Amino acid sequence: MAESFFLKVTLFYLVSLYLSLMERISFKPRKFFRALLTAAPYLLSGVSNFLIVFASSFAIETIGSNSFWILVALPFAWFGKIYLFISLVLVISVVFIIKYASNLERVLSFLDILLIMLILYLSLSKYPQIEIALVSCVFLAIVTYFLRKRWKTSLKKDIQTKNEELSAVNQELIALNQELTAVNQELEASYESLQILSEQLNRTIEFMGKIDLKSDPFPFLEKIFRDTKKLLEPLAGLELRRMDRRTLIGQKAEKFIHKSSKEIEVKLFFFRDLERDEENFLNSIVNFSFFLLNAHNSHLEVLRNNSTLSTILSSLEEILSVSNRTQLLEKVLRYLKDMFPKTVLSSLSIFEKETVETFFIRDGKLERVSPKKGIVVKALKEKRDLILNDVSDFPEFYDVTNGRAKAAAAVFFEYEGIPVVIEIERETGFTEFEFSTLRMMARIFAIFFSRLNLYRELRKTFFQTIEAFSYAVELKDPYTSGHSVRVSEHSQEIARRMGLPKQTIEKIKIAALLHDIGKIGIRGAILNKTSKLTEEEYEEVKKHPELGERLISKIESFSDIAKIVRHHHEWYGGGGYPDNISGEEIPIESRIIAVADAFDAMTSNRPYRKAMKKDVAIKILEKNEGFQWDPKVLRVALKYFKKI
Repeated sequence: MAESFFLKVTLFYLVSLYLSLMERISFKPRKFFRALLTAAPYLLSGVSNFLIVFASSFAIETIGSNSFWILVALPFAWFGKIYLFISLVLVISVVFIIKYASNLERVLSFLDILLIMLILYLSLSKYPQIEIALVSCVFLAIVTYFLRKRWKTSLKKDIQTKNEELSAVNQELIALNQELTAVNQELEASYESLQILSEQLNRTIEFMGKIDLKSDPFPFLEKIFRDTKKLLEPLAGLELRRMDRRTLIGQKAEKFIHKSSKEIEVKLFFFRDLERDEENFLNSIVNFSFFLLNAHNSHLEVLRNNSTLSTILSSLEEILSVSNRTQLLEKVLRYLKDMFPKTVLSSLSIFEKETVETFFIRDGKLERVSPKKGIVVKALKEKRDLILNDVSDFPEFYDVTNGRAKAAAAVFFEYEGIPVVIEIERETGFTEFEFSTLRMMARIFAIFFSRLNLYRELRKTFFQTIEAFSYAVELKDPYTSGHSVRVSEHSQEIARRMGLPKQTIEKIKIAALLHDIGKIGIRGAILNKTSKLTEEEYEEVKKHPELGERLISKIESFSDIAKIVRHHHEWYGGGGYPDNISGEEIPIESRIIAVADAFDAMTSNRPYRKAMKKDVAIKILEKNEGFQWDPKVLRVALKYFKKI
């Protein structure tokens, strides 16, 4: 009778447990077979015991623990079924409490179901053991009462904590909302100002599309300032400086934004402290003004350089045709005066027989004087070049211009052992390029004087002149010093090894010396840049073959040379510039110069890298055979390069 009672109690206990864990029940094979394996030893005590133990083991697996805990009850099975049932209930209860000790809601759910099952058992059982059942019900009710009371207390604390947290979060949200409201008010206040600035910026961008670098930028910048001042009341004035020219639009104030360099300065004055968006906008105006002035300067420099070089090339043939000294002096002096703007006097001085003789043109006639002092005398005595951007700094200056000369430059050279000085006197100072050009012309004139009547020597002079032209490029790009001469030597040797006619080799020699002459029209800042070129800068550099062709084509007898220079950057497989021609369309002379130019460029120091080793350069040439360079030319060139 007792055994039947405890069996029923155990079954009701298991059913209650399963009902409280209903959402966790899953018949996974791993759990099922582990419960089965755990219950297997109980087969020795009977099939009914095995089934009860299996149900208990699976219940422990459902709780989330290991069913091997049920083996603790195995020894009690030998003392009888009552002890087995009691031990199973105790083991399951211990595992349940360990697993859900902190989850009072789960424990209460189980006890509620267990109490209901016991009451149901009492009501349905024919032979209930009323004392034990009543005690069990009372005990479960008391335990359930106290646990529920504790659960409610804990739940209240949790709710109170959550409410406090929510209250703190709510306060933070209120503070954040206030901040957002303030920010929104500030944005609304500045929205109208931003709209005005945006409209002005759009107008400025529209103006930028109409920029013509040939035009004077000052009126254009004045218009931008006046339009901006209508929109921004604190704006006071704009001060612009370019070289010796300075303009103030509006008025000065204590507060200002500025940007400056040696030749350019931009200042924007205002009366009060600026808002951040106002300051950013005015900074953009200053930067744009500075950029425009600088771009205009660069444009003028390029035009001057192109004009100077064109003048040099167009005058060479005329000077070469002169056969006597007097005519040569007149042409040289007129040529020097025409070549440099704002020149008031050009002179040529010769030191012979302990006497200085200075020749200059006044009122259209060649005149001669013998000065005892002055910049010319000093240059001859010291045998060096001199430049005075302010003649008042030189007390011994010998003036024949009645005070018109404000600056002077003298370049010393010798021909056949005779000291000579050419001098330019101007109303304005000299730029570095102008002084370098004068020095280059001094070398050219020295050659003309010393080789006046000898054809053989004149031919030699011709090539020295060509080298002087390449030197003009090297003045702007010191890293290419000697580059044109080396390219010419390499190209001639390759042509000779290919068995080309002497006439063709002669053309190659001249074209190689002049192949980079177009770089005279490229800004020095780009040629000497140490970092990677921008796309716009690279496109400007790519113009030098066309510029070279235009400059050289000024000499009628150089039409073939001009074509060779134009195509020395074309690729044999296509993709070069400026015409993207390929194969035999490219003149053989250009193909030869292209290989020599690439080899010397790779094995020379450049602003953006050091020289490559010869072996590395040769590998690059071999890699691009047929793609960039003519295989026929390259095979001959590589044999030559490997031996030098």
